[in-house]
Amino acid sequence: MKNKIFLTLIVSSLLQISLYAQFKLSSVSFYTDYSYPLSKRLKVTKIDAVGGGAEIDFSIFKNIYLAFTTGYSLFSLQQEDAIKQWNWRFYTERYAGIIRDNLRADSTLAAYLNPIQKMDLIPVQISVKGNFKINNSFFIKPQIGGGINFYTRRLYLEEVWRKKFSEPDYTFEYSYRNFATNKYGNPLALFGSVEFDYQLNEIFVIGTAFGYKYFLKTKGKFGYDQFPINDYFNFKVYLSFLY
Repeated sequence: MKNKIFLTLIVSSLLQISLYAQFKLSSVSFYTDYSYPLSKRLKVTKIDAVGGGAEIDFSIFKNIYLAFTTGYSLFSLQQEDAIKQWNWRFYTERYAGIIRDNLRADSTLAAYLNPIQKMDLIPVQISVKGNFKINNSFFIKPQIGGGINFYTRRLYLEEVWRKKFSEPDYTFEYSYRNFATNKYGNPLALFGSVEFDYQLNEIFVIGTAFGYKYFLKTKGKFGYDQFPINDYFNFKVYLSFLY
């Protein structure tokens, strides 16, 4: 509850600033990024992500900008007891027994089962960004804000089946994917970053940013209970168009 109140205060403060500020479009940026979680949950052993997105910056005061960001990240993850953690009832209550029975009944039959997990993450964020000029070409831009993150977790079981025939000496193999029901949520998060920009000319800017995002612990419909990480470190590469 405290986390939700804290995020609400930040977002409402940003919106209050926007009401009294003079909006002027400053830049539109596109980025690609890499994210590496520092603290994992739900017995996740390995996870990282690649993605990209866009950011629109509005000048509201001298050297102060209001930024709106969205994007997409694809997480790949590995998890201990993935099917059990997923609570995939069809597999545990019915399908696992069918596999065991088939393997016991036929010694020439073999199965290789590999659970694969992915997570799609779409952030919608609002933030305040400063702009400090080092010289005519270099700028440092600290940024802080918050937002909501829509995720979809996907799990499928990659099955490879083999049957060996003695006459002739031949092994028949086939494979397929068995999909579990997706999991969804929209946890809240706070983030901060520092951006380093180099202005190429009056239109184009290239830059990098190092950031940290923390996901707030929430209950109920936000889906935090099935979200596999607490936070992550993020590295971005920008191309910006100035207005």
